[in-house]
Amino acid sequence: MIAPVSSGNPSPTAATTSSQMLGKDAFLQLLVTELRYQDPLDPLKDRDFIAQMAQFSTLEQMQNLYQVGQLQQATTMIGHPVLAQDAQDGGVVELVYGRVVGVRNYEGRTYLMLDSKREVQADQVLSVMDNQGLEQYLESVCGRKAYVRVFNAYGELVEVKEIFVTGYRLKDDEPYLIYQNGEEEAEVPLKDIWGFA
Repeated sequence: MIAPVSSGNPSPTAATTSSQMLGKDAFLQLLVTELRYQDPLDPLKDRDFIAQMAQFSTLEQMQNLYQVGQLQQATTMIGHPVLAQDAQDGGVVELVYGRVVGVRNYEGRTYLMLDSKREVQADQVLSVMDNQGLEQYLESVCGRKAYVRVFNAYGELVEVKEIFVTGYRLKDDEPYLIYQNGEEEAEVPLKDIWGFA
């Protein structure tokens, strides 16, 4: 009988990872476990070992191709405005807007660097737009409540205030939402919006 590789209850992250693609470390661990607990009267045949190594090599090449494909897809977004959702601690979902200025790959994940000094994972992107698409999006949020991040002089978030969007304008390709602040009209950059109601 083969003994389990690890004992105890799996952590939530382990359960999440098991549903994803088998990584090369996990594959090697399975192979070593198989060799360790093989039947001494019927050991692993050379051809079986070679077949498993070929499968491992194919798996590694597929993972590399997947990462290259993700990176290539992400680089096509450079220069384009994107909207993404970023889940914060506690399950609160934050809207993130910015123009993609760079792309990086870290630990198998592709990240987009935005001109709003934010970084989001490529799989969090809801929409990639051209200028016409951006204007259509801005028109769609007119007449809605928006939640605005308010920062202090040190760049720290101090509050989130609610506004009612009455219009928009573009200044140097940067989108601003217009709202009534008492008797006066005011504007806020789209990148400072937390979300819409």
